[in-house]
Amino acid sequence: MSGPPPKDPQLRRRRNATPGFKLLPHEGRTGPVPPWPLPPHPAPQVAALETVKWAELWALPQAVEWERMQDYGTVALYVRVFCEVAAGIASGPLLSEVRQLDAKIGLSPKAMRDLRWETDEPVAEEPEAPAPPPRRVRAVDRGT
Repeated sequence: MSGPPPKDPQLRRRRNATPGFKLLPHEGRTGPVPPWPLPPHPAPQVAALETVKWAELWALPQAVEWERMQDYGTVALYVRVFCEVAAGIASGPLLSEVRQLDAKIGLSPKAMRDLRWETDEPVAEEPEAPAPPPRRVRAVDRGT
């Protein structure tokens, strides 16, 4: 018989990682974007998409682990295939490849869980005071 399911991360009181999980910074990776490791794409529209997507990915929390593992090639391959599919140059089998690479580099919540990665909680901002409940108007108050 198994125990209760894990708590929603938003309800947890502890900020340390779940045992056996790698804790990644919620703010993402800081620092300069690594150089693009592949040759430029021959299609200019795909090359432009690659530049943007590459920079986006290296700001994610997962990028901390990619950098630690020096996994530049796998991330670049994901970007290349993703951008080719997004530009409409490729489809079919390459769409399957995008999903497989997504799982390999931990981009989806399920892939992060499979890799045993989780992010710490964001720095909490001051919560706004809740609005007062609307006043109920009764027939006596209306004078009827």
